[in-house]
Amino acid sequence: MSDIQEKRREQVLIIGSGAGGATVAYTLAEHGFEVLVLEEGQRHTLDSYGQPPTKAMNLLYRNRGMMPIMGSVPIGYVEGRCLGGSTEINSGFWHRLPPEFLLRWQARFGLHDFSLESLEEHFDWAEEKLLVQGRNGEWPKSTQVFHRGIEAMRWSSQEVKRAASGCVNTNACATGCPKGAKQGVSVSLIPQAEAKGARFLTGAKVKLILKSGGKATGVLADVVGPDGSAALVRIDADHIFVCAGPTQTPALLRKSGIREHIGDTFQIHPMLKVTALFDEEINAQNSVMPLLQVKEFWPDISMGGSFFSVGHLSVNLADNWLETSKSIRQYRNMASYYVGVRGTGHGTVRPSLSSDGEAKLKYELSDVDIRHLSQGLARLSTLLLRAGAKEVYPCVFGLPKINAELEAVRWLDESLPRAALSLTTVHGFSTCPIGERPERCAADSFGKVHGFNNLFLADASMLPDSPGINPQGTIMAIARRNALNFVEHRQAKGE
Repeated sequence: MSDIQEKRREQVLIIGSGAGGATVAYTLAEHGFEVLVLEEGQRHTLDSYGQPPTKAMNLLYRNRGMMPIMGSVPIGYVEGRCLGGSTEINSGFWHRLPPEFLLRWQARFGLHDFSLESLEEHFDWAEEKLLVQGRNGEWPKSTQVFHRGIEAMRWSSQEVKRAASGCVNTNACATGCPKGAKQGVSVSLIPQAEAKGARFLTGAKVKLILKSGGKATGVLADVVGPDGSAALVRIDADHIFVCAGPTQTPALLRKSGIREHIGDTFQIHPMLKVTALFDEEINAQNSVMPLLQVKEFWPDISMGGSFFSVGHLSVNLADNWLETSKSIRQYRNMASYYVGVRGTGHGTVRPSLSSDGEAKLKYELSDVDIRHLSQGLARLSTLLLRAGAKEVYPCVFGLPKINAELEAVRWLDESLPRAALSLTTVHGFSTCPIGERPERCAADSFGKVHGFNNLFLADASMLPDSPGINPQGTIMAIARRNALNFVEHRQAKGE
């Protein structure tokens, strides 16, 4: 293999530095393991965060923010490609896995040692590391008007905690927080892992997992050097954790010939955005996104606030631009919100046949998804009108605006046309489900890939099904649980 430029051997090799990978790296380094983390993206300092969206997407996002999920209704999807992964560009919203889903996963996937009590310490740990808390001080105006509508509808809601204890309303969550207030793992967990001896190699794209029998022996990776040139490197390892996320993990495993229940059960939270125009100034472009979520119809339907900028507003209005283009001049009086549904459709992830092997994503909305999106639009539009909005602009082609409650509630009974929907999502999971049901699971309850004794999963791909919430907290809690189980077994063997 003359094109391999370098050979190494590592005790533990981790692929991916996001919520799962950083958690595993910290936990194993804390217990004395030698850890190397390979990250495809680059390490960026805070002074490079908070740039305009197009520059930020080029810097921090996979494929510059262009990762379509194909199907009869194409869906826009984004994920991070940088040190820290998607934690660098998400909202920092934080949830613990609700008991209902914990029980459902136990029943459907046969998860062992998976109770509220067993997970509580791991959620506690993650929340302490990321300084998770509620907002201190006054709500931004976009939250205040949303709360006004919730109160008018008499619906239950929740102010969502965030891993952003020092938030100062830069409105840069989606472009990397330049203040370091949002605790993406690159500013929180990764430096702590490095202090305990973990090493992080950026610009390292793993092309293939090498294996022999029931053992993963190492990887082949393209590593970009300081001069920008790439070299193919072989890195051998005693143990490998794949933490590359819900799309890249299954694509890599399948490219490596590991396919059993891999990439066959892609799940998402489909989201439909709307923009509301008020008489009063909201100035959502200058503040953090709305912090409340409506829980009245959860887990099937959730409603909350969406990131807002003038650029994002123009995209939201683009479906009906001839009718809505003039409204953009009133952006100071606007804010954006979303309907999110717990997807019940069917999706897959496959590596492309091209040389880059990029993940190809497919998801087919179910009829239930369409009904929930329709009902969610009806309810969210009614809420916003009750909150004082004079016009509501949904991302639905041919439906330019809603300015009366009777126009909104029609969608409680009618279904939005599939071909007219412009949907997005930022939550993907379940492509390599864990559990003790070999007929439906890719790995056991602690992430060990079936058929291998040293290959593990610890990212969003392992979540058995759609959790109906922002998944970062659940990913980190289960990743730490998996890592500590790994430590326990290695110590029992005297390794």
